[in-house]
Amino acid sequence: MVSTGGEDALKRARTALASGRLTLARDILEDHVHLHRDAEAFKMLGEIRHRIGDLPGAGAAWFATSAKGPIVDEAVSAWRTKHDDDFAAMWATIPASARRGELTPKLAALKARAEAAAPSPEPSLSPSPDPSPAPASTARAKAPKKVAPELAATAPPVAVPKARAADPVRAPRTDEAAADRSVPEAQSGFDAAKVIAWVLAALFVVCAVVGLITILQWLVPGT
Repeated sequence: MVSTGGEDALKRARTALASGRLTLARDILEDHVHLHRDAEAFKMLGEIRHRIGDLPGAGAAWFATSAKGPIVDEAVSAWRTKHDDDFAAMWATIPASARRGELTPKLAALKARAEAAAPSPEPSLSPSPDPSPAPASTARAKAPKKVAPELAATAPPVAVPKARAADPVRAPRTDEAAADRSVPEAQSGFDAAKVIAWVLAALFVVCAVVGLITILQWLVPGT
């Protein structure tokens, strides 16, 4: 399908080719296919670029058409090699009018690969919901509770109440009663020891007297 004005562009391009002005014919067709989707103009543009020696450019123009053949394959291969199979760059070299509207299967596949290879857009920073300043009370509530070093250094010391002297601890009455009960036990224990000591002393004296009498009877018979 030839768009409006296509016949005139193709005629002018052929006239330029007939006079050997290949560059002029290329420029006429490039301007035309930028705005108008013209399959015949795509093919002619590929041929002119190939004659000039621009194989990658010819491959980009022919890729938008159904053209086939060894020359077309060679140009398409040169086009892919130039861009190192960078599908986004390859897609950008297709004539602008061929990238709009309904796409051929080849162009649709190339577009899908170009979009898949394109980097994802960076997330935009969302504006703050309310740029108005917060109320003073809210600002004070949200402000971090920090004391500036210079204010902390000059702040008066906080008076710490002194602890009251502890009152003398009075032992509970139960302890006093227990202590009182323990005294007789101690005294009774001490007295028992003295009694035992006196008893032993008395026994010692008795034994000594008995022994002395026995010795005197041995020494003085008849006493």
